[in-house]
Amino acid sequence: MSQQELHDLIIYQDRYFEILTEFFLRVTGCLPRDFSPLDSFSESIQRMAVTLRENSGMAESAMVAFSTLETELKKLYSEEGGKAFSAAQKLDACKLNLGGSSRFLETQLNATRKSLLYSDTVLIPDPVMPWLEKKRDEEKFSHVIPLQMAFFILHLCDLKGEGFDLPPFFIFPSFEKSLEEYDQQTQENSIQLITDVFSYYVDSGIEHPQDIMEFGSKYPDQYFGKIEASRLFVSPGSEPGEPLKEELENYKAEMRQWRSADWCNEIFSQGDVSVITNAIFERIMPNYHLLENADELRSHPFLCVNAQAHYYQLIASMKNTSAGEVASFDPSTSAILQSLMSKRLDYLANIKDAQLVALRKTDENVEFRRELRDLVNSLPNTNLDDLGYVAAEVCSHIERAISKHEKQISSLNDKYQAKHKYTALIAGGTLAVTMYPVLAPFLGALLPLGGVAATGKYISDKLDEKAEIGKFSHSMMGVISRAKGK
Repeated sequence: MSQQELHDLIIYQDRYFEILTEFFLRVTGCLPRDFSPLDSFSESIQRMAVTLRENSGMAESAMVAFSTLETELKKLYSEEGGKAFSAAQKLDACKLNLGGSSRFLETQLNATRKSLLYSDTVLIPDPVMPWLEKKRDEEKFSHVIPLQMAFFILHLCDLKGEGFDLPPFFIFPSFEKSLEEYDQQTQENSIQLITDVFSYYVDSGIEHPQDIMEFGSKYPDQYFGKIEASRLFVSPGSEPGEPLKEELENYKAEMRQWRSADWCNEIFSQGDVSVITNAIFERIMPNYHLLENADELRSHPFLCVNAQAHYYQLIASMKNTSAGEVASFDPSTSAILQSLMSKRLDYLANIKDAQLVALRKTDENVEFRRELRDLVNSLPNTNLDDLGYVAAEVCSHIERAISKHEKQISSLNDKYQAKHKYTALIAGGTLAVTMYPVLAPFLGALLPLGGVAATGKYISDKLDEKAEIGKFSHSMMGVISRAKGK
């Protein structure tokens, strides 16, 4: 990758963040960190909605901001998107491709930050543009969602910083909705992927998209039974393996909350076969884009939500031309990524942005990646498919490393405490060692020559202590240890 290509990528991303920041400020009047805590966006947006209803001028300004956002992003895509995407392709690095959904929420934000401890660059498909590329009349909150996406994406702003050999993350132009609507190859390949999924998990006689509904309508019990047995239907917010009836009711409830009444009436009136089939289509399509992006950008698929990872695994377990070798990426990397998303390692999200930046600038992530790869590659190959087993091993390894780090810090403290006590004895025991920092400016006048020499040694030892412990504290395990202790 040339310096010019890296420059193109950075310029594109800087402009992207400028557009989103200006949009968010014009709609809310403040920056994301001042607008709401991460877990309270819904409450904050409800309060803002009340304000907009009471102030027509603010409401009008907000609508103009949405129009400007669409204009500016489309301009950026058309003028710089191609060059930026090409530059991302040429990044020679350990690249992860975040996918499984077109949304970027707190889960995706925390997953991105945690994965920066391991990867070189996390590639994130733009979560804002899909809401502007085409009309989304079926969505109840078509204005709230782009604002929500901007809110969470802008929390990465302090991590994109200059001074990196490689950008820690890159939000790339994905063109997903445009491709779905206008690109024939995307349409044909995605339909084939959907057909192959149903052929593999439901009935091998399914060869065309229309065969899916025909089979479901003709043999509903068999259709539902195969779908439940293969765990092919997972509703939003659910975990794989729930009873089909419960999944169906949960899906309908979710759609009534998020989709328009007209959309719900039309879909639900067509019967449960149609509802479940449509829901599965909606789950497979993001994985199609993930596979395509991972292939084109030479990056490893990265999923951080269990249900989305479940669909990826379903696709990876079957043969499909579109999936090809993409779904068969390095199993050790897949296992490590799933391990980092484990609840046992939730504390990794406590690491501050400044600490992440410092770790990246000293390439601590490269050493951490080598360490975890060595660990996973040392496990029996037969166990790599058992993500629970691998996650337990990775979590235990990190916890052992934290414990070792804390013992090293304790040992250093003991070493320097012994030095300070010895120095105090040299000084004749006239001053408690804990008073040295306070009285240091006056010690020259108060102490005999031996005391002055001892003071100098104490200060020298103190500086050595600070430097040595500081080095440990700013290491990968030092930072992780403090994050866990919060």
